[in-house]
Amino acid sequence: MALSPESLIELLRVDPSEVDCSGLRLRLDKVFAFRGRGIVTKSGKSLPEVEELQPSNGVFVLSPGSYKVRYMEYVRVPPNCLALAIPRSTLLRMGAVIYTAVWDPGYEGRGEGLLTVFNPHGIEIERGAQIAQLVFVSLDRATKKIYRGSYFRENLV
Repeated sequence: MALSPESLIELLRVDPSEVDCSGLRLRLDKVFAFRGRGIVTKSGKSLPEVEELQPSNGVFVLSPGSYKVRYMEYVRVPPNCLALAIPRSTLLRMGAVIYTAVWDPGYEGRGEGLLTVFNPHGIEIERGAQIAQLVFVSLDRATKKIYRGSYFRENLV
């Protein structure tokens, strides 16, 4: 069961302006261009080098391609929930999408996603604009298997 905005305000102790009809608003903070190759093996990973892009007058002008994005919101997923980041439908209508993974119970941090621009003319996004919503799904009970992996408390600054 997905949690209502009212439940999120209560559970996460956030201001009502931080939620929309279906979840927590995720706003664009930073954009990074990939500058290298990533590696995933059976025993580990190596993330690719990235370069932080700078907005022009607060606006990111993005050509077709894939970008790592960071959200402004610091999120704490309760042990009785998981969360799924869903792209704002306006992005889809502009020719772009955000891909994300499951936000596990116990995850804390300023999450990241993969923004892919398919529009051959590119897109523009203002820093601080909502680009996704984080939908919280209630588990049948709180789990003891809470997330404490390498992305726990990521991007504190």
